Amino acid sequence: MSKKVLSLGAIAMDIVLNSHELPKDDGFAFIQHEEMLPGGSASNVSVACASLGMDAYQTGKIGDDEIGDQFRRTLVADHVDDQYVVTKKNGTTLHTYIITAPGGKHCIFANTGDTVCTLTPEELPDTIMDEMDIFYNDMFSPKAALWLAEKAKEQGKPVIYNMQCVPSFMEICGSSKEEIEQMMKMCTVFISGRAGYEELTGESDPYKAMRIVQDKYHIEKGVILTAGGEGAYWYDGEHEYHAPAYKVEAVDTTGAGDCFIGGLLYAYFEAERDEAYALNFANATAAMKCTIAGPRSRATVQDVLNLMEKSIKK
Repeated sequence: MSKKVLSLGAIAMDIVLNSHELPKDDGFAFIQHEEMLPGGSASNVSVACASLGMDAYQTGKIGDDEIGDQFRRTLVADHVDDQYVVTKKNGTTLHTYIITAPGGKHCIFANTGDTVCTLTPEELPDTIMDEMDIFYNDMFSPKAALWLAEKAKEQGKPVIYNMQCVPSFMEICGSSKEEIEQMMKMCTVFISGRAGYEELTGESDPYKAMRIVQDKYHIEKGVILTAGGEGAYWYDGEHEYHAPAYKVEAVDTTGAGDCFIGGLLYAYFEAERDEAYALNFANATAAMKCTIAGPRSRATVQDVLNLMEKSIKK
């Protein structure tokens, strides 16, 4: 039976603007194509998990606007259960404007709306974690995130915390440093990029920063650094694992980190493979995403394995 993963965090629609280059200060660029696509980091993770065969459940809050309606329809179409997505009357759903350019370059502008950070425990069933196997979050809607993490820990279920935004930005979004500290103490696996580790520790060397974080919080399964073209690192307090990035022709890197996490959740918790394999599989999942436009990947396990096998043969 497939593992059930509950994902809480940023859920959104993305307006993607394809340009010949990213605009420079006081400059302009032409838009060659634009379209609205489903996105949001947490829902991208959910879709990646569902595509890999896990039972994915999404929670979070959207508005009853057109963007929220479209988001819910696309989530269900991507085989993610939406029964725990809460709708706010007269609310505005988080949406972003993503400008992409050749070579996988992109930048993102976000309209946070008034829903994405406001989910509370009272809006969710008290037994929501009883049927789940894994809880994933990025600390958007911190009160609900901490409540769900506590329930997961009480039941002996893993809590994965992805610090996709640095603490100073999360404070603007409504997550205090104290709340982030609470999640750090409860999570089973911690994931962040270079900027997150540097702001947490004041250490510019991300590899030293990983050790500082692990030594401070003693995270059960350790800390993961996503390092772009360098691949990914996992440190559990005793061993360090590294998996290099896969070389693919990048079309759009938006959402690659989210798909990395989907691949990690599948390989480590569903397939129950070791850390080295899980990192490798996650990198391949992220690489698959980079070969297509838009923030979501619907790659299957076989698609990912094919890429891994192809790279070995090279």
